[in-house]
Amino acid sequence: MVEALSIPVPFEPTGFVAALARQRGRPVELVPMSGRATHCGALVATDQADYIFYSASTTRLHQDHILLHEVCHLLCGHIGDTALDALPRLLLPNLSSDLVRRVLGRSDYTAAQEQEAELVASMIAQRARRRAGSTASPDVADGLARLGSVFDTP
Repeated sequence: MVEALSIPVPFEPTGFVAALARQRGRPVELVPMSGRATHCGALVATDQADYIFYSASTTRLHQDHILLHEVCHLLCGHIGDTALDALPRLLLPNLSSDLVRRVLGRSDYTAAQEQEAELVASMIAQRARRRAGSTASPDVADGLARLGSVFDTP
C-alpha cells in the first residue's frame, strides 16, 4: 500500500493529507486542538467528511506523526469505528471522560488496528525520508548511502 502512494518531495504531512482527500473524493478536515488536553489525535468519520483532531501543543515532528497515524486509519479502512478515547478530552475537557463516553457510546480501534496504523505511518515517513535523500547532491547521497549501510543487517 505504501509503495503505491504518491509521496511528495519535499514531504509535508498537511499537503499529503490534502492530496489524499482529493484522490479519495472526500474532504479530510484537520482540526488542531490547543491546550493541555492531550498530545494525541483522533479520527472522526462523518457522512460529509473525515476529521482528524491533533494536538497543536506538541512539537511539529510529533504533530506530523499524529497526522500520519490518523490518516493511516483511513488508508487501512479503519473508518467503521470511531476512536472515542481522546475525544472527550479534546472536545469537552471540562466534563468527565466517563460521562461523555456514556453519552456518546464507546467504540475504539483494536490493538491490531492501532499497530497497523502506526506501522503504515512509520513506513510512509521512512519512504518520505528516503525520497528526500534522493534529491541530495551526489556527495551527500553517497555519504547517506554509506551511513545507511552501517545500519543494514546481513
